[in-house]
Amino acid sequence: MTFKFRIIQLVLLTIGSGFLYSQDIHFTQFNMAPLTYNPAMTGAFSGSIRVGGLYRDQWGSAYKTPSFYLDSPILKGFRKQDWIGVGLYAFQDDGQSEYLPFDASGTSKSGSLVTGGVLTSAAYHFALDKQRNTVIALGVQYGSVSKKIDGMFEFEDALLSGVPTVEQLPTKDEGKNYQDISGGLTVTGKTTGQSFYRIGVSAMHVNKPRAGVLSAGGSSKLPTRIVGYGTYHMDLNEQLMVTPSVLFQSMGKASEVALQALLGYKIPAQSTVIRGGLGYRLGDAMEVLVGVDYKDLRVGLSYDLTLSQLRSPNNAFELAVSYIARIYKRPKIDPVIFCPRF
Repeated sequence: MTFKFRIIQLVLLTIGSGFLYSQDIHFTQFNMAPLTYNPAMTGAFSGSIRVGGLYRDQWGSAYKTPSFYLDSPILKGFRKQDWIGVGLYAFQDDGQSEYLPFDASGTSKSGSLVTGGVLTSAAYHFALDKQRNTVIALGVQYGSVSKKIDGMFEFEDALLSGVPTVEQLPTKDEGKNYQDISGGLTVTGKTTGQSFYRIGVSAMHVNKPRAGVLSAGGSSKLPTRIVGYGTYHMDLNEQLMVTPSVLFQSMGKASEVALQALLGYKIPAQSTVIRGGLGYRLGDAMEVLVGVDYKDLRVGLSYDLTLSQLRSPNNAFELAVSYIARIYKRPKIDPVIFCPRF
């Protein structure tokens, strides 16, 4: 690991000397992370219970992010064709930094910032017709998030003056807790056959919680993250399907645009779909995506090939899994007695 890369990691984890943030939650396979980007997707599926998770390893384990979600369209709405989805989302983001001092005789130092939370969500799905061909969903998400510090960090004042930093970091046992609120909207519509589209917009951290962990410095409010999302699942024929998707995110002065296209091949006799495709995160990385669906189980893999100045080994790997359980009551059928005629 070069000195330049270690300094870059340090800067990403320590912004100035006023506050300390980790990167916000970020996944390449955003189609496999519904509750991460928009709470209106809670319960937006056909089935009884959906359970899934993702694991992201970024920049040679500099960032490790496991997540888990569980949701269900469990409640009926005010009308027969409406429903309410409820869900649970948990994550942990572990950002690590290692750097060498300017004095070659000194020893390297390292530190980590661990962010984790458990959030609940609910969404009301309003169908515009009895066949549910077009559905508008509104969702909210609320929960508690914590930040903890481990290891040693060096700030600008200490690097320049050579004396200990004036900032006070909490111990890893103390940490920082705050409440987080998000909201979102989606529109889902059927086109022809099994083809459908979904577009949505969400505002994450709408309450702008104070998320800094330092005892001194400037403002520590977490900026609101605006997310725009769109996907279109289209069957080309009985065996082939294509799914183009786009994701836009803006948080503070940072923004991101990701484009993806997946081609699927159906094997009906084995209830299997094999998927593969490419994506591009503008100005950052090429994305390679593969996956397989077997009945109600979906598994996805992705690998980010960094094209910006943060080149290899600063790539990222993801594993995503989701499963939809279908629990339906067996229909009650009255017995029929056939009387023979003579």
